[in-house]
Amino acid sequence: MGDVLSFKCPCCVAPLEFNGDQGQMTCEYCGSTFTMEQVKEAQQADALEGENSEMTWSSSEPEMIRDENGKVTGYECPSCSGEIIADENTAATECPYCGNQTIIPKSFEGMYKPDGMIPFAIDKSHAEEKLREFYKGKKLLPSSFTDNNHIKAISGVYVPFWLASARAGGTVVFDAVKTKTEKNSQGEVRVEDHYHVTRRGSLDFSRVPADASQKMDDALMDSLEPYDFDKIVPYDAAYFSGYMADKYDVRAEDIKDRVNKRIRTTFESEMRQTVQGYDTVTKKNDSITVKDGKTEYAFLPVWMLSTKYNDEVFTFAMNGQTGKISGSLPVDKGKYWKNVLISGAIVLALLMACFCFGILVSAGLTAQRILAALVIGVIAGFGYGAILKGSMSNVHIQTQAERYAVKDSLKVQGRSDVYMYSRREQRNS
Repeated sequence: MGDVLSFKCPCCVAPLEFNGDQGQMTCEYCGSTFTMEQVKEAQQADALEGENSEMTWSSSEPEMIRDENGKVTGYECPSCSGEIIADENTAATECPYCGNQTIIPKSFEGMYKPDGMIPFAIDKSHAEEKLREFYKGKKLLPSSFTDNNHIKAISGVYVPFWLASARAGGTVVFDAVKTKTEKNSQGEVRVEDHYHVTRRGSLDFSRVPADASQKMDDALMDSLEPYDFDKIVPYDAAYFSGYMADKYDVRAEDIKDRVNKRIRTTFESEMRQTVQGYDTVTKKNDSITVKDGKTEYAFLPVWMLSTKYNDEVFTFAMNGQTGKISGSLPVDKGKYWKNVLISGAIVLALLMACFCFGILVSAGLTAQRILAALVIGVIAGFGYGAILKGSMSNVHIQTQAERYAVKDSLKVQGRSDVYMYSRREQRNS
């Protein structure tokens, strides 16, 4: 964790950043842009000239800053000698004093070397614009939140992820029912024919993601899916220039249960889809195994944005490849109750009008009808309020992995539909 790498502009020696929109290294100071190949060629040329270029690997061991217990708390900036706040998991960061983009390459050696990464495709200005778009249409958002809102912090982070591939296989048992109606002298008879349905098969999954950083909220990271894993590129330190990154501190073994749960749930759902021709289908039991598992270690691009409102910090994350935002917004209680009351009153008024003019039933208001209208109005009001509240957050733990199921890999190796019994219910006319 000693050597530090930073990329400098060949024209003005200012820090270079990787620009996802352009797919090039850019200099914010002189406006120059370079391909990675050009930057590396300049780096090699400086090395041949024997110059002490800041674009090359530092030949000295920058001093690690430790606390009284010997724990790493930072590094010395190779550009200005300022203290960079970091820990032993920090892999890429920025000097707060001179803005030098600092990469610690030894963070990516051995078992910490990623198998691949997805570069940022969206820049900072677009990330801020996407967050403002996320605010739009939210009826319960406090007016002062948008009127006085300023993004407190925004940073591009390469988040470590494990990408798990495996095969699910096993048996799922269902209780399936066919329903029909028969007539007899007393009226109608509802008949339920119950079947014992068994499906056995297998399904392959590829690159189910799970974040490998304790600093990141699992639900927040899950909510950024999907990523396009076809665009994974080989690891190259140059992509980290201008962004932050931490190596993984959650082992592949520790995400096994999370991934297996998603795979099992999706396999069960796929087996359910093969049960056709019934009116209701209920799962009774299953025996599912997940095997042939392997994991890849990758860095995925995430913009982390935060804003402050009423002394509370609200954190949002954005998929740096697709622009998808996840986060939770504050709720204005006054607006909530206003919408509940208005929507409930509208439903109540419509029902009362229907009763008065005989639209639904014969005309006339009775105590029973008024009470029913009030109950329905209250339910409708709170239901609408719940929908509006639900729209204020899109953060959730992923429980399915259907988008990672390998196309055409589903194999149904056993089908059994056995009639068990009938249940009859007399309905008098």
